[in-house]
Amino acid sequence: MLKTLSFLLKSIIIGVIISSIILLLVPDLRQGSGLPLTLFTNNDTSPKKRSFNSAVNDAGPAVVNIYSIGIDSSGYNRRHPVERSSLGSGVVMTSSGYILTCYHVIANAKLIVVGLQDGRFEEAQILGYDPITDLAVLSVSAENLHPIPQLDNPNALVGDVVLALGNPYNLGQTVTQGIVSRISNNGLNHYFDYIQTDAVLNEGNSGGALVDSEGFLIGINNANFKTRVSRSRVESVDGVSFAVPYTLAKKVMTEIIATGKVTRGALGFGGAQDGPSSVGITVTSIDQGRPADIGGLQVGDVILSVDDIPANNIRKTLEYISNTQPGKEIQLEIRRDEQRLKLKMIVDEL
Repeated sequence: MLKTLSFLLKSIIIGVIISSIILLLVPDLRQGSGLPLTLFTNNDTSPKKRSFNSAVNDAGPAVVNIYSIGIDSSGYNRRHPVERSSLGSGVVMTSSGYILTCYHVIANAKLIVVGLQDGRFEEAQILGYDPITDLAVLSVSAENLHPIPQLDNPNALVGDVVLALGNPYNLGQTVTQGIVSRISNNGLNHYFDYIQTDAVLNEGNSGGALVDSEGFLIGINNANFKTRVSRSRVESVDGVSFAVPYTLAKKVMTEIIATGKVTRGALGFGGAQDGPSSVGITVTSIDQGRPADIGGLQVGDVILSVDDIPANNIRKTLEYISNTQPGKEIQLEIRRDEQRLKLKMIVDEL
């Protein structure tokens, strides 16, 4: 009996010692989470591969090649027009065959052919275009089209990873990667913001898709920045490319589909702002015979508000006027020689 008790006591003491050691070596057991299943397996320490394959697979089939043939009568060819061909890209926006591209890709074209990613070639018709945004809408009669993934508000932010899809140099669909480096008008226009990226764009990329890391469309690739280095030579600037934001492109497309064109309001004046914090827009030019001229606006006047909306941002002010339907009356509050005046004028079509 004593031997049995001694054996049991030794067993208990040894068990307590072994349990204490295990609890010391495996902290998870002290939290009640049980023995980890990976304790006796080899941990894979290799880095996880980062890939945008899913995004490209979702967006890629919607990016098409565009081939156009037109007549060039500019420059030295005015007396003897010649046939020219252009290369670009486009984006299938709807399953019914509406395609967005850049206007300069199909300008003056007499024949436009769209090359789909499944190998089909379809003749396209021009529904309309908008020179200000450099966008055009095409239509093709084809089945089983793959519209690009879209969100009502893609909410592109500076620093986002983006992919540019297009057909540079007719090499076939090519993907370049970059980040959103800026979202602003960049001083290039007063009517809308560009998306600036460092994704590489080459000849043939115009009209292609700029998508986010999940494959959703955030813009239509337009151009890379160029600088004139001499009277006869222009060079592209690496890492500075521009795209028209998706929300604006969709709005332009919808209006062109509905009416065949984009209608914008205008008053016929040019203006400048001293800085982001300056109050008002200084009028720098007046178009003779246009609403601003007829309404009494003068060079040197400072526009303080439009329809009681403060004119603190020239782009937003011109955008408001642009979105005003032609024929509608608009009121400007101005400062002239330290006097405040209110002028009324009828909006004209841009």
